[in-house]
Amino acid sequence: MRRLLPIFVFAVAAIVMSGDSPVHADAKNPTFVDDVTPVLKQHCMNCHGNDKQKGGLNLATYASTQQGGSAGVVVTPGNPDKSRLFTLTDHKEEPKMPPNQPKIPAEQIALLKLWIEQGAKENAGSKVNIPVMPKTDIGLKSVVKGRPEGAPPMPVAGKLKAEPVVVARRPGAVLALATSPWAPLAAIGGQKQVILYNTDTGALLGFIPFEAGQINSIKFSRNARFVLVAGGRGGQSGKAVLFKVETGEKVLEVGSAESDAILAADISADQTQIAVGGPGKIIRIYNTLDGTVLREIKKHTDWVTAVEYSADGVLLATGDRNGGLFVWESFTGREYFSLRGHTAMITDVSWRDDSNVLASSSEDASIKLWEMENGGNIKSWAAHPGGAASVQFSHDGKLASTGRDKVTKVWDQNGAAVKAFEAFPDLGLRVAVTHENGKVIAGDWSGVVKTWSVADAKVLAVLDANPLPLAERLKQAEAAFAAAQAAVAPAQAAFTAAELKAKQATDAYNAVVANMNTINANLAAANKAVVDNTAVANANKPLMDAAKAEVDKATPVAAAAANKAVAVEVVVAAESIAAKAIADAAAKAPTNADLAAASKKATDALAALNVELAAAKKAATDNAAVLAAANAKFAAATKLYADAMAAIAANQKNVAALTPMVAPATAAVAPAKAALDAAAAGVAPAKAALDAATANVAKTKAAVDAMKTPPAPVPAPVPVPPSPTPIPVPPKK
Repeated sequence: MRRLLPIFVFAVAAIVMSGDSPVHADAKNPTFVDDVTPVLKQHCMNCHGNDKQKGGLNLATYASTQQGGSAGVVVTPGNPDKSRLFTLTDHKEEPKMPPNQPKIPAEQIALLKLWIEQGAKENAGSKVNIPVMPKTDIGLKSVVKGRPEGAPPMPVAGKLKAEPVVVARRPGAVLALATSPWAPLAAIGGQKQVILYNTDTGALLGFIPFEAGQINSIKFSRNARFVLVAGGRGGQSGKAVLFKVETGEKVLEVGSAESDAILAADISADQTQIAVGGPGKIIRIYNTLDGTVLREIKKHTDWVTAVEYSADGVLLATGDRNGGLFVWESFTGREYFSLRGHTAMITDVSWRDDSNVLASSSEDASIKLWEMENGGNIKSWAAHPGGAASVQFSHDGKLASTGRDKVTKVWDQNGAAVKAFEAFPDLGLRVAVTHENGKVIAGDWSGVVKTWSVADAKVLAVLDANPLPLAERLKQAEAAFAAAQAAVAPAQAAFTAAELKAKQATDAYNAVVANMNTINANLAAANKAVVDNTAVANANKPLMDAAKAEVDKATPVAAAAANKAVAVEVVVAAESIAAKAIADAAAKAPTNADLAAASKKATDALAALNVELAAAKKAATDNAAVLAAANAKFAAATKLYADAMAAIAANQKNVAALTPMVAPATAAVAPAKAALDAAAAGVAPAKAALDAATANVAKTKAAVDAMKTPPAPVPAPVPVPPSPTPIPVPPKK
């Protein structure tokens, strides 16, 4: 800045030459044409007019005055204290003007101050365009690496503008696209507006007007709280405006030194700097505290087309239309590396989260990776035939890109393709990756913007870059809601039918399996019974035969004993009669010794016979018992054997009946299982369709409700700007 100061002294010296005060056309509302020009003509035109421009400063026209001189801008609209045209003239800064002379008349100084305070208007019909300065210092004391604590900022319902600023006949080329680093939020550069979408639901959240002209760049702050929008009007002016994500409120605006549209811009991680670049080949670093230019970098040889601060805020990468790629120290502006290798325009740059690797894309078709220890090119690959238009690192270290081949792709850091998505209808221009690394969003020359799933490359949403007015969107949303509601009943019916069919198939399958199992179980039981009863029969046959032998043996013995007992009993009866007769005779002839002897003998013989009879009866009884026991044992053995044989016969009959039934029962299981599987397979899609229909109802209802939320206050109409600046993408082939 010391080298530039003498040049600037010449630029303002002529202003402070004394002279009579001019007559104001409107003392309360001065303009350049009516009020300031007479002062400049009186004091400045000899050195800073069309014929001579000391210090590169020409004050003959409004545009050249706004452009400033070699030392930078001399007028900052709305801020006299930051306008050296005023501060040097009023002796507020050194060197005081005019050199070694008193101030110019106080009336002229007051005129200059009032003119700048009111926005430095060109004429009475000019619109005041005073840059918005932050109400508070947004600079951060320290940079938080990674995701900040707390919920990431998202637009608050009803705070953003619900109506589009412009509805064109068709969407324009997607020149600017960005995603929040920590929230499901995408910002698309439309015509005079930024369009915000929820990347999880695809819902349109609202609009942020951009009054400065065409939008060429959108970047979110590293903490996701702000979105920086940059652009302008070709050959006239450029602005970079910072907005709050939650409300769309303008926080600050820089670009007072820009005489052409800004093509690329970014805000530093600590939010103290905004770097911009454009057709002027100059990188300007603005102070976010007051909007002043901190420094200028004049190393590029062509339009500056890419600008991005590293995640830690230490470095700044910039690229130009001639293939020049540089890395600068953020807080000094000193060159850190000149990265040589690209042979055509640098279209985009992106830092890896650790700030150690920079990715660059170029119209030479390549993507290159650069390490920051020595500035070496660690990887290079041909990404898009015809030209790579955009590249972005994701948090997980992958890269997304798009280009002239119309295909958006995901790469690993070795240059290996991870995914390639369906081609756009036209050239791919911008790409972004969502905060959770799961989606890629890209836009093309024809205004098509799509969201893809990284996992399966499916299209998740098509984002409208030219949304309809709220009333028409609401009408469409209500129709979609009605259609979604109508789709639920058929989906529910299909799901119910699928469930019923699955239940019936399950019941049929279970019945077939149960029948097969029953037949097999019965057959097994019958076979087992045959085996078991054969064993019983075989075991009882010897027992039965032995019992029969015992019966055969006991039968004659018992019969003989019984006969003997009968015989002895008959003898006893006869002998009893005889003995009684003898005893009676002896009693009648007591003196007959022979009769007495005969009576005693008969009595003794009878007693012996009674003993024999008792023994014979006991023997008969015992042998009868033995025979009865033998008969009982034989009967039992015979019954067991007969029962076993009967069971064998019965179960052999069952086996004969069941065996032919096994094969058909088994064969019926497979078709029943196939029918069950088919029916069960139909349940999941039907359930998914029902869930999707139900979710669609919720989604479309939410969209309707969101559109019915009271909108934020409508700002003043945005004037129609002149033709937009040429975009930094070469014409299509």
